[in-house]
Amino acid sequence: MFYFRRLLEIIGFLSVIFIVSSILLINKITNHKAVPLQEQYDAIIILSGNFERASRASKLFFDKRSKYIYLSREEALINDYTSSFNSKKTYQVYLEIIQKKGIHPKNVILFGSNNTSTLDEAKELKKLNTQGISDVLVVTDTFHRFRAEKIFDSMGFQFRYDFDVQNPVHKWYENKTSILIVLSELMKCYLYYTFEDFDAYLDYL
Repeated sequence: MFYFRRLLEIIGFLSVIFIVSSILLINKITNHKAVPLQEQYDAIIILSGNFERASRASKLFFDKRSKYIYLSREEALINDYTSSFNSKKTYQVYLEIIQKKGIHPKNVILFGSNNTSTLDEAKELKKLNTQGISDVLVVTDTFHRFRAEKIFDSMGFQFRYDFDVQNPVHKWYENKTSILIVLSELMKCYLYYTFEDFDAYLDYL
């Protein structure tokens, strides 16, 4: 009986830690201080995950007088219903959006071989020769920014970077889609803090 009571106390203690840490993480995921963007960036980086990022990055490319767009090469197949019913690789859809916005292919640099996570993308960016690139603007989503920034900070890039996200989502807890995204980011944060590279951990198993 004594050991059972001790077990319940330990479970209760761990539950309190999990709840408190989750609240703190959710607060960080959903609340960001607005950072004013510079007038010019040498390059725009598009992290994979949302095709809206390609349209936003294309506009920023011209607005910020950038030289290049760095596009994550994600090869997962998706159905592209905008132009055909054929499956396309994810990065190919991004490329089509960018080119339709008037950006020449020579200004687009694909990085990685088949990125499946933000950590993959950061590691592949680290391998690139970015000599002459001083300031970059990373295009992502509001709830993705916290984790992406943590990962980028851990890489020790030679260039300076800012993040461009959509307008903050007010009362995200009243929107089902936003709730699911926030919970997904919460889980990914725990996995990142626990394993860093969760895909490598799964491969090891």
